[in-house]
Amino acid sequence: MMRKARLVFIPALVIIAVCFSIAGSGSASSAIKVLVNGKELSSEAKVIDDRVYIQAREVTETLGAEVSWDNAQRVVNITMSGGDNLLPEVIKSVSPSVVGIIGNLKEESEFSTGKYSDQIVHGTGVVIKATGEILTNAHVVKEMGNIVVVISDGSGYEAKLKSIDEESDLAVIKINKPGLVPAKFATQEEIVIGRTVIAIGTPVSFSLRNSASIGIIGGINRSIDSYYRLIQTDAAINPGNSGGPLVNLKGEVIGINSTKFAGSGIEGLGFSIPIGTIEYVLSHFEKYGKVKRPKLGADFEEDWAAKVGLPSNSGLKVTNVKDRSAASKSGLLVDDVILSVNGNNVNTLIDYNEVMKKFIPGDKTYFKVRRDGVITNINVVLEE
Repeated sequence: MMRKARLVFIPALVIIAVCFSIAGSGSASSAIKVLVNGKELSSEAKVIDDRVYIQAREVTETLGAEVSWDNAQRVVNITMSGGDNLLPEVIKSVSPSVVGIIGNLKEESEFSTGKYSDQIVHGTGVVIKATGEILTNAHVVKEMGNIVVVISDGSGYEAKLKSIDEESDLAVIKINKPGLVPAKFATQEEIVIGRTVIAIGTPVSFSLRNSASIGIIGGINRSIDSYYRLIQTDAAINPGNSGGPLVNLKGEVIGINSTKFAGSGIEGLGFSIPIGTIEYVLSHFEKYGKVKRPKLGADFEEDWAAKVGLPSNSGLKVTNVKDRSAASKSGLLVDDVILSVNGNNVNTLIDYNEVMKKFIPGDKTYFKVRRDGVITNINVVLEE
C-alpha cells in the first residue's frame, strides 16, 4: 500500500585548462562538444596547436571534485573526494539546512471544531530562505497545530503556516529566526537514474533528527498515487522523513521526500517530489501566495494500458464537461479524446497535469482532439 512518510572566497579561480592531443583537426574552428560521464559541458573548448583545451574546474566539479585557487602560493588544488570521504562532507554541508517539525494533530471528529489533540506528530523540513522560510510536505503540516521547528543546533521556534498546496504535497512554514542556512537546489537535469542520493530527515522518532540514508535514483517520471511525476529511490524513507531533502553528492536538493510503498515483501520503494515541481510551486507561492492552476472544467479517463502502467498513445477520453466551463465554451464534448495540449502528448492524467504547469488562468492554448475519427484543434481559454 502507499503511505505518506510523515509520522514523517573561494576567490575567483584563474582559468586553468586540461588538454588533449588531437591529430588532424581540420575543423578546429567548429564548435567542439565535450562530454563528461555523458553530461555536456557548458564552457567553450578551444583547439590550439592540435590540442583541445577545456576549463579544468568544470570538468572536475562535474566529476564531483572541488577546485580551489591559492593566489598567494599560486597553487591550484583539485580534490577528488569519493566514497567514505565524500559522504560525510555532503551530509555535513546539508544538515544545517534541514530541520525537524513537530506539533500536535487536529482532533479527528465528524464535528471537528479545529481543536488539537494530545497526539504528537512530526516530520522534516528544508530551509529555503535565510529569513526563516522552510519547505516541507503539505501532509506534514496540514492538520498540525502548535507547530515547532527545531533547527540543527537543537533550538526550537514556533512556526506559522504560510502557503500550502495539497495537489503537489508541498507547503511553506515560517519561523522568526534570521540567519538560517538555505539549502542549495540542483537542476532537473541532475536527476539521472543510477546516481547516488542521500535522504536526510527525522525518521520514526523526533530524537533521530537529521538521520541520513543512502541509495540511488531508481526511477524517474514515476506515475503513482500523486498529482505530478515523482523520483523513485531506494534510500530509506521512513515515517518522519516526509518533507526532508533528497540530495545529490554535490549537496544539492534534487527532491523532497514524500511517500513510500510499505507492506510485506516491499523494500526500497520511496518517492520524492522532483526539483522541477518544487520550483514551480515555490514560484507560484512567491507570486500569488498559492498555486494558480488553470482549470478546464472537464473530467478525463485514461485507457486500460495507461491505468496499469503500460505504454499508451490513446490520449485521454472526456467523460464529463461542466456547464459554463472553459471546456464547454471551447466546444469540447463528452467522448472526445484529447491527444495533446499545446503540442505536448497527453496519455495519462499526470501527463496532463505536468503540461498544465506551463499555464495560469487566462492563458490561451489549443487541444488536439479526436472526435468520431476526425482529428481537429480546439482553442481553449483556461480559467481558474
